[in-house]
Amino acid sequence: MIFKRALSTLIPPKVVSVKHLTAAPNAKRINNVVGFYKLLPQGPAPKINNLSGPLGRYKAKYYDGENASGKPLLHLIGAIVVLGYSMEYYFHLRHHKNGEGEH
Repeated sequence: MIFKRALSTLIPPKVVSVKHLTAAPNAKRINNVVGFYKLLPQGPAPKINNLSGPLGRYKAKYYDGENASGKPLLHLIGAIVVLGYSMEYYFHLRHHKNGEGEH
């Protein structure tokens, strides 16, 4: 029973059949919906490779194809640490420059 219910969620229901298309009072609206879905592109999306320069090379090195890895996450963490440290250092020096306290 559970397997049948799980399988039924994978198979989409037949929302519109050919027999009911002409018999329904709102058949034109249903035909518009069916026509819209027939015009949508099918299959995988085409690859867009319009990045060039350092960003494009970075993407090709760490994101595309079999090169995908977790290194960009480490790069982000490193950038946050460096930025945070530099900000703390700057504001610490600014604090001592104004002579507001001795720490």
